[in-house]
Amino acid sequence: MPRADSPNEELLKDVEAYYKYGGNKSKAAQSRGLRRSTYSRRLALAEQQLGIKLGKMADGNIQVRKSTTIPLPKKGHIKRYILTSIQNNTHLHPSFENLVAYSEWLDGLVESSCQLMIGTYSYQQNAYGPKATKRGKYDAQKASEELWYANEAEPYICDESVQLAPGLMWCGEQNILPTASNPLSAFGDYNDRKSNIIPHSKIAMESIPGLPGSDTKLNYTTGTITQRNYIQKKVGILAERKHNYGALLVEIDSNGYWWARQLNVADNHSIMDVGPEGFGGVTIRKGKVKSDNVTAGIYWGDIHAAEMDKTVQDALWGDNGMLDTLRPGSQFLGDVFSMVTRGHHEINNFKSRYAKISNGLDKVKDEVDYTAEFINGANRPWCSTYIVASNHDRHLDRWLNEADFRADPLNAKYFVKLQYEVLDALDRNDDRFNILEWALRDSGIDRDVKFLHVDESCVVAGVENSLHGDLGLNGARGSTVALTKLGIPLNKGHDHKATIRGNVYSAGSCATKFSYDIGPSSKTISHIVTYRNGTRAMITLYSDKWRA
Repeated sequence: MPRADSPNEELLKDVEAYYKYGGNKSKAAQSRGLRRSTYSRRLALAEQQLGIKLGKMADGNIQVRKSTTIPLPKKGHIKRYILTSIQNNTHLHPSFENLVAYSEWLDGLVESSCQLMIGTYSYQQNAYGPKATKRGKYDAQKASEELWYANEAEPYICDESVQLAPGLMWCGEQNILPTASNPLSAFGDYNDRKSNIIPHSKIAMESIPGLPGSDTKLNYTTGTITQRNYIQKKVGILAERKHNYGALLVEIDSNGYWWARQLNVADNHSIMDVGPEGFGGVTIRKGKVKSDNVTAGIYWGDIHAAEMDKTVQDALWGDNGMLDTLRPGSQFLGDVFSMVTRGHHEINNFKSRYAKISNGLDKVKDEVDYTAEFINGANRPWCSTYIVASNHDRHLDRWLNEADFRADPLNAKYFVKLQYEVLDALDRNDDRFNILEWALRDSGIDRDVKFLHVDESCVVAGVENSLHGDLGLNGARGSTVALTKLGIPLNKGHDHKATIRGNVYSAGSCATKFSYDIGPSSKTISHIVTYRNGTRAMITLYSDKWRA
């Protein structure tokens, strides 16, 4: 038998620690008093010298990967996680110190804890050898290095599956190539109905439909905190231009409710965030955290004023709501008018018409007045309010163009009044005339509210906000993926599902129940915050709160 301190005996102890902690290398390495990178190399050596294959127990049965479940915080406390990723054999980006600083600052708040967690991904940079680059830039010595990860990040690495909260998984076990154009593809049913956070070099978000009455599943990627390091072939060169420095911040309360938002890194390495409760924003720069008014604009999820729940309206525009807390310079409202009273989806549906009459939802003028009242309630003297040209807003014009007022006595007088204004504008050759704007002005909305016309640009902090998303390229119907081809940072709505794809952020909706919309749904009450440094975050309302 070998002595207790022989190399093989020490390797056996490494293997025992691996199984003791369920394959969690970070915990096993800590128990052995080793760095994680050193411990990983020792496990590889153990497989070679001891003739074993990790992942199988001594009896030959395959060990099933299990996730760790982290307990919820105690009542009145908040747990936070900053989740990001790193690439092998690649140095850290300078903003890494800002993520560490923000994590420590959040961890020091009263009744709060915060943990920085990093998932790794590997990329074979020397797959093509000298043919990977042009003009002899290939470094053979560097390419032949063994796999390693930045030493400063080692204490935070978690390559395991972890349940952070009920219905929310950290998928540290995933190892997706950084060149993947859509890293969230094929994850729709991963972990069943649980939402997933996946370490990857791109920042992305996807909403997965759920059955009526169930929550929408949200899948996220994290962004990365290692520098660009790609093979200089087509796929690699394209990927390095879509390389996103940043992380995902998750907040969890004692009820198991959770909120997630992006921490994008700006060109000057700074990070802006709305901050925890009690703050209207924070800036993290050069390892320092300071309270700051950071919000340049909010692109709200589609409004649908007449169909929005009062609780949602209060959380966003009420006293001490999201708008008054963040105090943006601009706010953008798409589909502000719903046309629920005479929408073309149901105008020929007898049962629907009857139900609206029974519920007092049958007068178009009443809906216009209600929408005007909402806009005035949402308007602020310190914030520019923009109405984005949208498909539901145009439903009023469609009603005037297609309906017969003689078959609708209840709305006949208002119909004729609006129709006169439309025809008068045609006589004046006023191609910028907007009948919804005229109707809302007639109902008394504030004069400083601005209406964006189709094809009218409105850029805030370098991000375009003028598109609703219903109009696509070359006359086609709009989609988030198609609009990425514009190659500009863009905020949009229309889809009613929160999505991040490349430079395009698509908001959700302020209403989630529509009579014409049945079956599984991916709607969430999600909004896009644009910070003064040009970075953005998707913020989702849950349990009538937009953060923990």
